[in-house]
Amino acid sequence: MINGGSKLSLEDKPVNLPDQPGVYIFKNKKGEVIYVGKAISLRNRVRSYFQRKSLDPKRGAMMGHAKDLDYIVTDSEVEALILENSLIKQYKPRYNASLKDDKQYPYLKLTLKEEYPRLILTRKMENDGSRYFGPYTNVGSLRETLKIIKKVIPLRSCREKFRVRGKGRPCLNFHLKYCLAPCQGQVPPEQYEKMVRDLTLFLEGRQEKLLRRLEREMHQAAEELNFEKAASLRDKYHALNGLVSRQRVVSPGLKDLDVIGFSRSQSEACMQVFLVRQGKIVGKEQFVLVNTRGLRDEEVITAFIQQYYSSSPGLPSEILVSAAAEEKEILESWLSQKRGAKASIRRPQRGLKKDLVDMANQNAALFLEKKEQEEKTLVALLNDVKEKLNMQETPYRIEGFDVSNLQGSQIVASMVVFEGGVPLPGAYRRFKIQEQQGPDDYLALYCAITRRLKGALREQREMAEGNLTLETAKFLPLPELMLIDGGKGQLKAAREALQELEVEGIRLVSLAKKEELLFLPEEKFPLALPPDSPVLRLFQKIRDEAHRFALTYHRLLRDKVTVNSILTRIPGVGEKRQKNLLMHFGSLKKISQASLEELSSVSGMNRQAAEEVYQYFHEDVTNPTDEEEETPLNGNSN
Repeated sequence: MINGGSKLSLEDKPVNLPDQPGVYIFKNKKGEVIYVGKAISLRNRVRSYFQRKSLDPKRGAMMGHAKDLDYIVTDSEVEALILENSLIKQYKPRYNASLKDDKQYPYLKLTLKEEYPRLILTRKMENDGSRYFGPYTNVGSLRETLKIIKKVIPLRSCREKFRVRGKGRPCLNFHLKYCLAPCQGQVPPEQYEKMVRDLTLFLEGRQEKLLRRLEREMHQAAEELNFEKAASLRDKYHALNGLVSRQRVVSPGLKDLDVIGFSRSQSEACMQVFLVRQGKIVGKEQFVLVNTRGLRDEEVITAFIQQYYSSSPGLPSEILVSAAAEEKEILESWLSQKRGAKASIRRPQRGLKKDLVDMANQNAALFLEKKEQEEKTLVALLNDVKEKLNMQETPYRIEGFDVSNLQGSQIVASMVVFEGGVPLPGAYRRFKIQEQQGPDDYLALYCAITRRLKGALREQREMAEGNLTLETAKFLPLPELMLIDGGKGQLKAAREALQELEVEGIRLVSLAKKEELLFLPEEKFPLALPPDSPVLRLFQKIRDEAHRFALTYHRLLRDKVTVNSILTRIPGVGEKRQKNLLMHFGSLKKISQASLEELSSVSGMNRQAAEEVYQYFHEDVTNPTDEEEETPLNGNSN
């Protein structure tokens, strides 16, 4: 329960706080959470914030904006730590150190609750009985590793429910040897379970044990003159050994541990985590911790450990750090509770472990240096954009727009966002254009930009009334630059949208395909940049991303219409039954392949309706073929 909100002044509230562990929450005059902290004694901890002379510059600035205080009492310091983590992730307070874009890091999910588990890439951890590994920051490297794993340990990747085995035919993955077709009953459950155990060993970093067993099985197969099996095992062994050979050997006798190093700039810290398993560095991940200005190294380490291990599914018995963590005993108690066994945090002073920490620090420093150099390059690029387009200010936020349609049907528009020269996918928007009939890209573009601007104007009013914050807004902030895919006609349509709504301060430019010419509203002739111009390459990247995003949405809508139009032709299958069929089977192709018994088992279907569906797909020559792609059902529109 959150307490606070009384009529007492902010300075008087600490007197009434309990002398108990808990979490305190500072808010600004708009009621926005600006800082979350934990305390063994709420009264003593919060009281220290009002001793202005002892505050560092960061906390002094925070108290200058603090206008209200809430608190939550907990039963223990560990509960306070867990709650603090949760609130920081929820509110992303301005003055708390936090992992930058922590939601973007993917995990590997092993779906152990399914009859035949799958290994899938996900960005969300759920309490669903699955086993999670990660997070992984190098997605490209992860995907390359997954390609090799799929060849060596061919777990299924489909969403088949295995209601009736032996129906239909194995999919392409079976013929490519990426799956053993459990849907056809061609792999015994015991063999599949063994593959799952092998995969678990690999992802836990215990590849040596797996390699030794593969080698034994390979020699045994050769002795039994089963050369085909021996050759298959040999190929798997070499593929896995190729991955393992990239890992650096530290010490064969070293137990499992994580090594955390970091390097700092003025406002952020680059964190480096080495994952050491069975004496080898099996992985390294890099993170950025923002809002660290004014924090001591001990506070930086503590903030990172709290946030990283609150979502990390794997915990070693020992964590090595380069600076002593604050409230080490509480952190260790929390980590041990998460691990289900003792976990310790140590700062080594000498020997091999100290060398590992130094190496992590060195890698973090190189990571920070590279990051700062990339940022300088992007700043120079955006300054060049300002100069080329005669802008008054450097464009930090650039939005790209494109339109997609098929002979005037399913008209959609896309909006992609680049901030600081890099994509910001969470801010992308897409628009279903229903205001027109027929292929008119100019009108579609005008409608999309009008809706985008009206959304921003509406949110500006809500913010002025105190009903919205910038963090929860969908159409704010406005960009400094809008890039339109097209020529003079598209540029004119965009300009009309801005003028009609009297929106100022946004620079417009369009990029025409083929000639790659830039059109500006006030210029009679287009601007031609050299093919190797960094500004042109940036604009092409934004234009191509807007085109990709629009095309993806258009295909999704087109496929949905195709599926619904086919099901609508079947007598006795209304909108509700169409939805139930698609939710149950997942695609039109699987509905067409289903047996009469399977169709009858769907919620809302009776025997007569099932017979109509079955007869339609087995008698009508216009039915989808085996080569037709499955239709995804997880698309959402804005």
